[in-house]
Amino acid sequence: MKSNMKRLLGICSLLLLIVVLTVKCKKDKVEEIVPEVEEPKPTAGFTFVKPDTLKFLEYQFTGSATNYRNLLWQFGDDSTSVEVNPKHTYRFPGKYKVTLTTRNGQGYTAAKEVVLNVVDPTINYSICGENYIKTIGGKYSVNLEAGAGADSGEGSKKLVDQDINTKFLQAGFDGTQKCTFELNTPQVVGAYTLTSGNDAPDRDPRFWILQGSLDGIQYTDLHTVTVCPWENNDSSRKQTKLFHFDNYIAYKFYRLYIKSNRGSRVFQLAEWTINKKQP
Repeated sequence: MKSNMKRLLGICSLLLLIVVLTVKCKKDKVEEIVPEVEEPKPTAGFTFVKPDTLKFLEYQFTGSATNYRNLLWQFGDDSTSVEVNPKHTYRFPGKYKVTLTTRNGQGYTAAKEVVLNVVDPTINYSICGENYIKTIGGKYSVNLEAGAGADSGEGSKKLVDQDINTKFLQAGFDGTQKCTFELNTPQVVGAYTLTSGNDAPDRDPRFWILQGSLDGIQYTDLHTVTVCPWENNDSSRKQTKLFHFDNYIAYKFYRLYIKSNRGSRVFQLAEWTINKKQP
């Protein structure tokens, strides 16, 4: 009997020892940490060129990034790309922040940013753009003409002769004066200029709407001014003011609708230009 008990205790002790050793081995195996090999840090770099100088909106980007697993281009106009060497075409001139971001497999990132100034070579930016009636052709008209006619000394043609020393003057102003450009080719216009006349500040426009139309019948309001931008004095004569507005439609007709001036029964304006979208 005692012999059997000893044999049983020996077997139990052996089993207990096996269990302890097994658990310890598993624990040691779980706690064993294999050091992770650190990947090289990523870099971000690129160059850019215009493949065709006539296509000033088109740019070719060439990446020179290293040690990355994925990348992302952001062109500053809500467009993106994951290509290594993407080509991108902007819709309009302007300043755009181009960003290339790279990332390696361990989550490290690198980025490079460049502010790209996309410039239309046909615009002389020192004078705030082109007057389309002079550069691409078209028709100019008014609904209320000067008493002596369009070709007179203060006729409507003086409003688009690119000379701030002349002016268009219309007597009997009633708040319905409309001056219209009908372009030969529809264009996206994003700015315009007005130049005050040479005398009587109360003749300056105070409230006007610039409108666009595809057919010359239905017009869309593009920009509204309700406060006269010129001072009510002699020193503000023959001053040019530049106005920007948001527009992404190529209209064929652009109309300046003068609804009121400073109170005179005579309306005057020295110059009006419609301009390409400015940077």
